[in-house]
Amino acid sequence: MTAGRRICGDELGGVIMDRRSFLRMSAGGAVAAGMSGALWGSGLLAAGRGAAAPPRRGVYERLVPEIFRPVPAPPQHSEAIVIGSGFGGAVSALRLAEAGIATTVLERGSRWPHDPWREIFGFDGRMLWHAQQSLADGAPDSTLTVPAYAETLGAMAAVDDFGGIFEISWHHNSAILCGAAVGGGSVVYIGITAQSERTPFDEVFGGTVDYDEMARVWYPKALAGLGATTVPADVYRDHTFSNARDFARVARSAGYQPHALPGNWRWNVVRDEIAGRAKPMATSSALANSNGSLNSLTFSYLPRAESTGKATIHPRHQVNAIHIERSGRYVLDVDYVSPYGDILARRVLTTDRLVLAAGCLGTNRLLVAARDTGTLPNLNEHIGTGWGNNGNGNIDIALGGTRKDTQSAVGAQGFFDTDGPFARAVVNSTFSLGPLDSAAAALDTSAIKVGITSVDHSRGTFRYHRDTRRVVLDWPAAGNGDVAANCVRIGHRLADHSGLPVNGVVYEPDLTWAHCLGGATLGTACDEYGRVKGYQNLYVNDGAMLPGSAGASNPSLTITAVAERNMAEIITRGA
Repeated sequence: MTAGRRICGDELGGVIMDRRSFLRMSAGGAVAAGMSGALWGSGLLAAGRGAAAPPRRGVYERLVPEIFRPVPAPPQHSEAIVIGSGFGGAVSALRLAEAGIATTVLERGSRWPHDPWREIFGFDGRMLWHAQQSLADGAPDSTLTVPAYAETLGAMAAVDDFGGIFEISWHHNSAILCGAAVGGGSVVYIGITAQSERTPFDEVFGGTVDYDEMARVWYPKALAGLGATTVPADVYRDHTFSNARDFARVARSAGYQPHALPGNWRWNVVRDEIAGRAKPMATSSALANSNGSLNSLTFSYLPRAESTGKATIHPRHQVNAIHIERSGRYVLDVDYVSPYGDILARRVLTTDRLVLAAGCLGTNRLLVAARDTGTLPNLNEHIGTGWGNNGNGNIDIALGGTRKDTQSAVGAQGFFDTDGPFARAVVNSTFSLGPLDSAAAALDTSAIKVGITSVDHSRGTFRYHRDTRRVVLDWPAAGNGDVAANCVRIGHRLADHSGLPVNGVVYEPDLTWAHCLGGATLGTACDEYGRVKGYQNLYVNDGAMLPGSAGASNPSLTITAVAERNMAEIITRGA
């Protein structure tokens, strides 16, 4: 996933040898980079904490009244509780409910509505999860020095405090982006639903998960459950997909074998966008999609779970801590909050079975704190380790004679590159280069933005800080070096066939990582099916269980497929 527009730094120095020539197309690029560096140098982190806007009470009630409706209280005791409603949580809720187990789903975020024309999201509090809190919590511990972060921090400082759909959290040498909504990450991603190939999958999982079984059973089951399909021919012919077609053409010329990728989109709504019957979102690379064209979990697993009558979903319920009674029941300290973050009620809930699916960040926060504060003391030393960012990076490649209008973000085409660290590349964002757009258009030039996911073995560790009572990721300073080099290598191979006399490539490091994996991995912190070692009836079933990488692919499908595999085993075995 590409988290907004980023201004690139000289991370690789002379390796990006044509970057300066590319930037000369617009003086605006240099101006923007200079402003970003100046903001960083002026101590924006400290200023941002003091300048963050107060919540605009009353405004959001008019914009999205649905999320302010009272939420029914969850049962004080449940047979099963699932923390989180993203890919792993939704699978867990459905399969437990189908097995006749009364299941409570706790989600910290809101249940957002859909509308073909209404502006549900804007770049205000609806976009960011409590920006003030994020700035205040992250700044003292951050060791980030890349000037491009100043742009993100500056934008956050101007956003009023509210429970929006993206949380940005600050860590040592990294920042993490995660969803906060019913549907979790499925509400905020761009629908890429790609399967890994055998070689990178086996390299990452090391035999803990059998690829043949995944390919035969669980990947197909997950694709069907999500409803993911490739782009229909009539949609692919639309002018908003011309970048995808150019990408496939250039990739073939470079000797790759591009192929259609499944996408998690509701194509009839995408057709409505093309025909002018719905607000353009899938076809305009909207940062947040609210017209229903994105086929999020709110259209698939979650309503099916609720329809069983055995699963209930409770938005705006933030789980703060977990401990265990002598009886073996798990006890959760939970705050029921308003969209503004006000605590409306404090609840203590118990359950016989507990599934952690709060996203890689949320699950690690809960487990690492529980181990190190002694509320779950039997958790082993592997909890919090083996975290990776899925090897994500992006490149922009200039194309000659291809002046374009707005482009879709749908990742329609992809290929595997096997010459370096195994990688899959897809078109996953838009034509937009920010200040370079007008200059590029004047030169009859456009750009394709290519997302690249490499098999990378850099790993970080979550650590509990007793002084701040925060769980912070410790990520190596040079952890993404191989990813950057691999992205640039693939970018230059593609750019050689771009139709331009210069090899125009800009590397965009993923400064805000959204594909977070690991920390409670299969075979170390958990057994091979997500049962947490040291406890009975405690499970991890989200991105935290994958070993830092999804095998050179976007992780959503692999998380869903492994979650299906895990729940089938757990329910069959009864534990």
